Amino acid sequence: MFVKKRGSILVFILALIVLLSVLCMRLMQETVQELRHVSQFHRRDDLRMHAYSALDVAVGALNEFMMLEKTLYAPSQGWGDPLGYAEIAPLDSTVQWSISLIDESGKVPISAISEKDLVSLFSIMRAEEDSLVNEDDGQPFYDSLMDWQDADDEERDEGAEDDFYEDLEFPYFTPGKKIENFEEFRMVKGFAYDSDEPNESGLFYSESGSETIHMKNFRDSFSFFHNGPVNINTASSYLVKFLCGDDESLYDEILTGPSGASGDPFFKNMNDPKLAQMRNNRSISTSTTATVFRVLIKVSKGKATFQLHAILGSGNAMQASPKAGKGKVQKPRSQQNTKIQYPFRILSIRENENLVD
Repeated sequence: MFVKKRGSILVFILALIVLLSVLCMRLMQETVQELRHVSQFHRRDDLRMHAYSALDVAVGALNEFMMLEKTLYAPSQGWGDPLGYAEIAPLDSTVQWSISLIDESGKVPISAISEKDLVSLFSIMRAEEDSLVNEDDGQPFYDSLMDWQDADDEERDEGAEDDFYEDLEFPYFTPGKKIENFEEFRMVKGFAYDSDEPNESGLFYSESGSETIHMKNFRDSFSFFHNGPVNINTASSYLVKFLCGDDESLYDEILTGPSGASGDPFFKNMNDPKLAQMRNNRSISTSTTATVFRVLIKVSKGKATFQLHAILGSGNAMQASPKAGKGKVQKPRSQQNTKIQYPFRILSIRENENLVD
């Protein structure tokens, strides 16, 4: 009997030890996880510092080319790879960073394109690969977009006002102001797929909700931040083709570069015969200079990452951004900004977000 009692106590003690061991292991796992979580925030601050340092590298490279060559034409001048040009690396060898520098002025200001050009663009998109383009096919999309943006309730011939959107399964109202980002097109009649009108919708978004090739081309060709003439040197091939109209031979010639034997892979003079011929096809203003830049910076250390996305403006782009809205005045430079004479105006900046528009 005594032996049985001792055996029971031993089993109880062993079970208690196992239970305590499991609890200790669980506590250690929770502690390690918490330490990792907290350390990521401390590491994130360190990566944030590296990201803004990389932004200064990009600005420094752009500014140096502006001072040396007076004009920025295309990334192939050398400013397209700021880190390679500066030959600089992070002080911490375990940190990795990259800079993507895109000429935003190679896009059409979305707030400045004419009705004729926008209707024509939508018509070409509707035609798909069909060589026959019906210019009337783009009018419903233009009318819907204008009704979405205007403040009145008068519906255009082929547009849609609040009465249309109120009858949807999930009703909403038109904002009555300029469209502010590409995702907003999902809400506008015709641009997203409509099962009730499958042949008259889905221009930018398919039935599954994914972006169509037309949305991609539109993103690559239009900007919410640039408000000047389009830099033909960095315009997308889709936009160049649109600017050339029906002249396919002109499109091929422009892609080959400037006329003459200058040796430069980019245009410097708007009087180039090719560009002069192109200007006769559309009312979109063009240039050969870069004034607005989109900068995407990625910094990583181990599993921790940090992204910085900025839009920089210089020259004519120092005016108020189109996103500021009508009647809004751009804030003056701060005393510190004026003192250090920072060469660019930051039109928009976001941290750890994929898009700024």
